[in-house]
Amino acid sequence: MKRLLIVSLFIVCSLAIAQEKPDYSPQLTGFVRAWYQADYATNSSQYLVKQARISITGSVNEYAGYKFQVDLTRLGKLTSTTTTVNNTSVVNSVSASFPEILLDAAAVITPFKNFELTAGQFKTPFSTDNLKSDQNHEFANRPLLASVSPNGRDVGFTMGYKFKGSINSELIAGSFNGPGLNKAETDKSMDYVLRAVVSPIKDLNFAASYYAGKVSGGDQNFAGFSGDYKYNSLLVGAEFANKTVSLLPGDITGNSYLAFVTYSFAANDGFLKEIIPSFRYESYDPNTDKDNDEAGRMTFGLTFEFAKITFAHFRINYEKFDYKDGTANPDKLILEIQTKF
Repeated sequence: MKRLLIVSLFIVCSLAIAQEKPDYSPQLTGFVRAWYQADYATNSSQYLVKQARISITGSVNEYAGYKFQVDLTRLGKLTSTTTTVNNTSVVNSVSASFPEILLDAAAVITPFKNFELTAGQFKTPFSTDNLKSDQNHEFANRPLLASVSPNGRDVGFTMGYKFKGSINSELIAGSFNGPGLNKAETDKSMDYVLRAVVSPIKDLNFAASYYAGKVSGGDQNFAGFSGDYKYNSLLVGAEFANKTVSLLPGDITGNSYLAFVTYSFAANDGFLKEIIPSFRYESYDPNTDKDNDEAGRMTFGLTFEFAKITFAHFRINYEKFDYKDGTANPDKLILEIQTKF
């Protein structure tokens, strides 16, 4: 009996130790977004595989981790040149072009709690909208705000610290090459970014970002501000960004802003989890010193979230444009099916 008790205690202790051991195995995730798009400016339509992404994340110990992500829709294309010999076309060279398939390749170090160092290629910490993952975004297309923001991803280094207390906040500072995805430094100078986020109450966030760098021998500066609030099933948000490029004969300043709202209705059907209507209004002015060059866009959306798949939805977006210079408005209808694993 005594021996049996000792063995039982040993087994219980072994199980407890095993349960407490952290899991450092890689985590594989991915998603596919398939589109049908109708363009009413050109009266054309097409099917698209918008994104097919695979991501691997994980930790090697309690202080170090990594993230790797690729988009297989960006795979290279073969191009060839031919020569006509005796009225026959003969291939004389073939080359492959591999564009920006690599999205993220980042190493993460956490020397102590709430402090994080990240190096490699990853999302630039500018614009709240840019930092949202594509599979969790509220709309099919990114906003016009991207036109007055730095590159969405770049190669660089950041350090960030999260302050926990009665008012939560986060501060991130970093340096990047500047040219964007999978590109080396070209202008012999680094770009710099600073971002601060403050959450005075639960689900209410305010953010400010500043980015400075070089382009074509001149200076470029970006500033951005955003706010969002989630109350039960209601989500509202707004964002503004400004871009100034200093080139001869003078500065060029552009800006953009957006506002959006979504509301989630719980579905009683076993097939559906939620039905989410959404609306976004945007404005983009590429040059504030020039008249009648603004563009506006309204997006009307309806998303059906499926419950029986880990993450899946069917989305309908209609984009209504308003170009002030008389350009034909490329109004679009987008139907999207997405699944994630």
